[in-house]
Amino acid sequence: MLKFSNGLVAYLSGDTGITGDQEKVVRGHYKAKLAVINIGDTFTTGPTEAAYVINDLVQPASVIVSHANEPATEGGKVKPGTRTESFIKATKVPVHVPLSGKTMAFDGDGVCVAGC
Repeated sequence: MLKFSNGLVAYLSGDTGITGDQEKVVRGHYKAKLAVINIGDTFTTGPTEAAYVINDLVQPASVIVSHANEPATEGGKVKPGTRTESFIKATKVPVHVPLSGKTMAFDGDGVCVAGC
């Protein structure tokens, strides 16, 4: 959990699976508005499990997908048939894909305001 000076609370999943703490602690106690979730499917949640964590347990305003263990983008766009694309399709909140050389900024409510 990270809390920024603008009030944004962010959850960094790290290498984890589905846990009850994601609902009770991350959403219930910290009220995370941004999540950075790993979707590598090896020692971490895969795209389907990660979408469940985001949609049903954490319920942030937006999410950054990470640790996909695949070349997920080409020319700044998500490649069809990737785990990243599967996660995006299954997730109910805006999903932001990190791109080399591009900085994203989020407000205190977890809404991407730059580099989205």
